[in-house]
Amino acid sequence: MIQLVEFVVLSRKTKILMDKYIKELTYVISNGSMENTYKMGWVRSLVDFSIFNPNKKLVHFNELSRFIFGYYWNQTIFFNLEQSPNPLKRPVIHQIVIDKVKQYQSDYGYQPIFFTRVENKVNIDFTQISKVLKQDVCWRFPTVGKEKFNFYDLDKNNLKLSIHKPDLLKEYSEVLYELINYRWTQKLEEINSSPRISLKVRGTDREKIRRKSLKHFQKYLDQINPNRISFITKKTINTNELSIDHVIPWSYLYSDDLWNLVYVEKGENSSKNNRIPDEDMIGRLENRNKELMKILETAGINDKHTEELKLSLEKDYVRKFWVGFKG
Repeated sequence: MIQLVEFVVLSRKTKILMDKYIKELTYVISNGSMENTYKMGWVRSLVDFSIFNPNKKLVHFNELSRFIFGYYWNQTIFFNLEQSPNPLKRPVIHQIVIDKVKQYQSDYGYQPIFFTRVENKVNIDFTQISKVLKQDVCWRFPTVGKEKFNFYDLDKNNLKLSIHKPDLLKEYSEVLYELINYRWTQKLEEINSSPRISLKVRGTDREKIRRKSLKHFQKYLDQINPNRISFITKKTINTNELSIDHVIPWSYLYSDDLWNLVYVEKGENSSKNNRIPDEDMIGRLENRNKELMKILETAGINDKHTEELKLSLEKDYVRKFWVGFKG
């Protein structure tokens, strides 16, 4: 991994050797032990702080806590990603974030939104997070086995640290981001059965998640459900209440696929949130997809979406992803 990073850096126009400080940091990121994702959140916050403050070395833990809260907020509110192996005993910081997300959703609804856009609506005591960083993270991060590296000076009693080279963290931020996201993704893949985790990490990292309109799927759904009967309530839906929703939640699949989309009422769409569909719903979706495939083939409709529908039947996607979501 270190050789790869050096190659990336040396391939730049600058053609300069990587500073020893960055070499050692990439080594620690790549090789440090990880019981949960705290260490990656910690080092990511150091890089982010340095980007905004390249000439400032002294930083209070609360400033880092704000960044870390945001990382967990984004991964939680969009994708419900677990950050440690035991969901019954989550890391303290992650549990704090989950509680705040639930409170936000109770007050403002279930539409996922990035932390930077709602920060003024969320009341957070960053000192709680800073205490965890002091106890469990800041002194553990620079150690790999018996090796200990020196990236910053700690003043744990006052919840402060002095970063040795914030200017270099900013200069090499893109390389560091790639490494951090890679390790974060590795850990999340050990913990979560969710697909497309690397894309989810990158999407929340860059704040580039955009939910696309599903309206163009109406022409397919109308083929089998011209009366637009709700998949959930089995009642005819008024035009102004018509909505298209994912049976297996979008937050799990991170994808819009015809085989997983049905008509529902807007109110049902909002209230469903991330509920696990039951066996009856999954069976009905499987049957719906078989019938829809026949109808589309008879109508001569052959495009990207029909090919994906066909593949979903061949690969049993509905059952496969439903079992993964439940587990």
